[in-house]
Amino acid sequence: MKVPPNNKQYVKKSTQSRNKSLSIESSAEIRASLGSTQNSSFSSSYPLKYYFTPHIIHLWLKNLESIVHLNESSNKKLNSDFISWKWVIHREKLKNSSSWPQLTKEEYSLISSYVTSFTFSYETLQAISAIIYRPPQIVKNVWESIKSQLNLNDPEEENIKKTLINNSRCLISQYNVLLEIEKDLMKFDESLALLWDKNVISPHSHPSYKVYNNIDSEKLPYLKFTYENLINCKVKSPDSDFNYGCDCEDNCQTKKCSCAKDNDGGYPIQNGRLIRTDVGAIYECNSNCKCNKHCPYQIIQNGGKNNGLFEIFKTSNKGWGLRTLAPIKKGTFVLEHVGEILEPRTAKLREVCYEKLDMMAYFDLDFGFDENEKLKVLCVDSNYWCGASRFLNHSCDPNLMTIPFFVEHKDPRFQRLAFFAKKNIPNLTELTFDYKISSVKFECSCGSNICRYNKNTGKI
Repeated sequence: MKVPPNNKQYVKKSTQSRNKSLSIESSAEIRASLGSTQNSSFSSSYPLKYYFTPHIIHLWLKNLESIVHLNESSNKKLNSDFISWKWVIHREKLKNSSSWPQLTKEEYSLISSYVTSFTFSYETLQAISAIIYRPPQIVKNVWESIKSQLNLNDPEEENIKKTLINNSRCLISQYNVLLEIEKDLMKFDESLALLWDKNVISPHSHPSYKVYNNIDSEKLPYLKFTYENLINCKVKSPDSDFNYGCDCEDNCQTKKCSCAKDNDGGYPIQNGRLIRTDVGAIYECNSNCKCNKHCPYQIIQNGGKNNGLFEIFKTSNKGWGLRTLAPIKKGTFVLEHVGEILEPRTAKLREVCYEKLDMMAYFDLDFGFDENEKLKVLCVDSNYWCGASRFLNHSCDPNLMTIPFFVEHKDPRFQRLAFFAKKNIPNLTELTFDYKISSVKFECSCGSNICRYNKNTGKI
């Protein structure tokens, strides 16, 4: 696992180690200055991740994951090209240009590298379009032109290079002709057009929560807020054999409820408060039961839409954070961590992109799994699809704790994650929890008197 340099960024998380973190978002001012500069060294003085918004990353990954023949090496090449200062600066110049300039030799060379090593697909063309910021139909025609002029059956690499050099002028001269070719957009995904079309306006964020920033002029990035997990299409649905429910006729008013008995030592929440922390996981009543939503064993699932309780705010040194707008009693369920549920292969493909940007956004759903079952473990990605918990920051003296819980079924792959108040939390207090990162490279900004990473208090 790659450990980020500070707690403003995402790291990989686990329900067993209870690790998690959130990130600084893209800065509009930095992107604006990046677009106006002609000097790559000046541009590279900013962290590369500032250029990429969660929405752009989401669109990029959505396209990559649709490439049928995508493997580890091709995924690395695509991400290396997309997330590089060379092509970031190139894209910004085109975005700020009043007209479309001719394709450069560098662009032709890049397309050629994919022609000679990738299988043709419209998704691959879209990925190249996102890298060089050109319409996919232009990339398609250049691809076909290059392929027709290359002797791809010749195993000698030098012959291929020679052919490219000899035909580069011819290829460049074809650009104006390509612009006049009728667009064949029906074969391309127009929902991804923001990746290559400057006429497509990026949507504005309308979060379900209050947002406050008196630190700078940065706006909250466009995100898809949700109250429940989005299941990625590649994730196999829960097995119905894991379904459970009770037959209580009295709305679970006694301790005989089978769902309550599924919890070690009984249901650990009484009068709306967590009374025990020595629980592996919490099991709640659900739609399979005879009880209704007022059942005393449905506390977590019925407490997820507390919009007015939270405020996303800009901290002075940790990027965006989350704070409460009302006092919270110890043991109270605060919020659920939600996002997009991914299977291991998709998560691994995304990890290449996230690691290059130091923006890991995973929370492994690994409670109850051992080391030999890693391939079964799903994870929650909250980079784009997210709830308010996306903005929780780390503290060595946190006021929240996480506990996995189950509703509807006991399939361990689909455990859900609940945050409870670890102590009484006053109004306007930032909500935090312990990432439990053991690396000495972790630069903590929690400011706690018991900070484990501060050299004056006993750095790990």
